[in-house]
Amino acid sequence: MSSMAYQGDLARIQRSLTQSHDLIARRTALLQALDLHPGERVLELGCGGGSWTAEAAKFVGPTGHIAAIDVSPDQIEAARRLCADQPWVACAVADATALPFDDGVFDAAFANQVFEYISDLDLALAETRRVLRPGGRFVVLATNWSSLVWHSEHPERMERVLRAWAGHAPYHDLPAILPARLRRAGLQPVRQTSVPTLNGSYHEHSFGYWIARLIRAFVVSNGAIPATEADAWLDELDDLERAGAYFLSVTPVLTEAIRLS
Repeated sequence: MSSMAYQGDLARIQRSLTQSHDLIARRTALLQALDLHPGERVLELGCGGGSWTAEAAKFVGPTGHIAAIDVSPDQIEAARRLCADQPWVACAVADATALPFDDGVFDAAFANQVFEYISDLDLALAETRRVLRPGGRFVVLATNWSSLVWHSEHPERMERVLRAWAGHAPYHDLPAILPARLRRAGLQPVRQTSVPTLNGSYHEHSFGYWIARLIRAFVVSNGAIPATEADAWLDELDDLERAGAYFLSVTPVLTEAIRLS
């Protein structure tokens, strides 16, 4: 099964997901860890529709610079529109395994739910190290998907859907292996911090609402789950909400690292 490609409908769902309450909380945690300052030069790897880019740009201000890349032209077009009033932001289609930047030009780099999708993880991390200056900071937010608990009255169907979803990224539990891979790339891990998500209700401002739509689109488009079964799975989430029985929890992890030399 192929991994996720955020284009077309998937890109639109992903951008809605980034505006959910839970993703705003994650963004706040990442930006606090990144600790940006006016005038800094910052790279965002896998910027999506630019929501995190625009927030980071506020911290570095007009004297700084944000370079935001993504492999999806759809996402870059959306990011450029969102950041149009921030001329110190440059959004470009580019691959994290072949960054179009000189050595040591960034004070910091960050990525949200990106590196788990990159097949050549070691090359992408080495490229990130290359473009950071000595002492440069790197913050990665990724999810341990094995931590997901999602209540269902049809557990076998839920298991089938989530098993199909497991193919959406080459590294299903990236935080578990990331410190060792960072060291291999010449980046020193500093700390890991969980940023847990718990939804006791199902609505348009929650992580669960939008991730369910993303999962449904992925498992159907890949032929892993018939559309009728995926729709029944999605409908049950509404039923659980009406019955006061909805529950989801999952654990994303912030990993902080620096380039020592």
